[in-house]
Amino acid sequence: MKICIKIGAQLHCYPIPIIEFPVTFHHPGPGPVNYPQLLQDALLLTSLQAAAKNIADTGVRGAIDNGIGVALKALAKRGGEHISIDAGAT
Repeated sequence: MKICIKIGAQLHCYPIPIIEFPVTFHHPGPGPVNYPQLLQDALLLTSLQAAAKNIADTGVRGAIDNGIGVALKALAKRGGEHISIDAGAT
């Protein structure tokens, strides 16, 4: 992504760096070991949720929060009815 600002006839463009999450999951255990992707997705969503609190623009922050809410519902659906996700718990 880049953001460009035109001031007069001059265009000033700034590349926006990407913050990458180096997430690696080892197989969990003991217990059910068939949900490492669910846990990885939850880790990324909760990290994005925490980072979104730092967005200054309330409209952008609200849009991100809504998107995270939709993603959490999809994650819970994929996990099945025996999975519960509490997005407010830390």
